[in-house]
Amino acid sequence: MHVTATYNQNSYDFFFKPIFLQFPDLEQSLLDDFKIYKATKKLPNYFGRDTNYERPDDIKDKGLMHIHLALHGKKLVTPEGKDIDDKTPQWDRTSDSALIYAQNLHDENLYTIIALFDPLAHSKAKDYDRMRTLASYAEAFRKTMF
Repeated sequence: MHVTATYNQNSYDFFFKPIFLQFPDLEQSLLDDFKIYKATKKLPNYFGRDTNYERPDDIKDKGLMHIHLALHGKKLVTPEGKDIDDKTPQWDRTSDSALIYAQNLHDENLYTIIALFDPLAHSKAKDYDRMRTLASYAEAFRKTMF
């Protein structure tokens, strides 16, 4: 299966550019690993839980998703804070970094990567104005026919 993923043009400068200036190799490796993961369901060792955002309530149906990441020497842990191993289910692999994305409704193999919250993903996700903005990018991408 061929998967296409690109960084979202509306959010790139604010949410990616500062991180990629600091970690230039991350830009391509993150994109490549995301595409492989979505195409094969093979989980890169630094990818964790993959789920939608449910807060604030008004973004639940916008298709704003996120994957927990272990970046910059940090580890994925269980929700209880325990180390993970190869047998740990994906749902139990958590962190405080997140890759935020959306999937197109008309082509299920087409994705936009909207933001990277690293570090402090949980705190950043509590900024509901920010989340509504990201959800608007997700919703627009999901409905676009390419």
